[in-house]
Amino acid sequence: MYIQLLFVYLQCKLYTNFAMSKSCNTYQECCLYFTANSLSRFINTMAEDAFKITGMSPSYGYLMLLLIDNPGLSQGELSKRMNLKASTMTRFIDKLIVQGYVERVHEGRSTFVFPTDRGKDLKVIIDKALSDLFDKYCTVLGKEFAVKLTADIHKANEILNTEG
Repeated sequence: MYIQLLFVYLQCKLYTNFAMSKSCNTYQECCLYFTANSLSRFINTMAEDAFKITGMSPSYGYLMLLLIDNPGLSQGELSKRMNLKASTMTRFIDKLIVQGYVERVHEGRSTFVFPTDRGKDLKVIIDKALSDLFDKYCTVLGKEFAVKLTADIHKANEILNTEG
């Protein structure tokens, strides 16, 4: 882990030295790793606040929406769609089962996850939390910039996903 972080740091430092001569003034401005993580912390704070009305974290809310809109996905497919490790997805699903929001259905060697009626009832409140979050970051960033930034980040995720 330490070597990976050192490698990322050195890549950022090399790029920063090049980029700073062009348009950047600081390491934080020129390194995608540090900039993306900083943005993530800001957005996560907004999301946690917006999702308080649901009684669950934003990640659980997104998982519930994914299951409500696509009932019967496998844990592997859920992990892939949310870009989470299989062990993390198992933990998420286990917690949602205990809360009565989802259930696992075994068919032969395959396992599929379905929302319960109680889980489906969460859609309205989760949609409200997402709407509140959208309004908040659009107020701060401006709607046009926020929508473009979201689209650009999504595109970057798709590109990185095909590379990995």
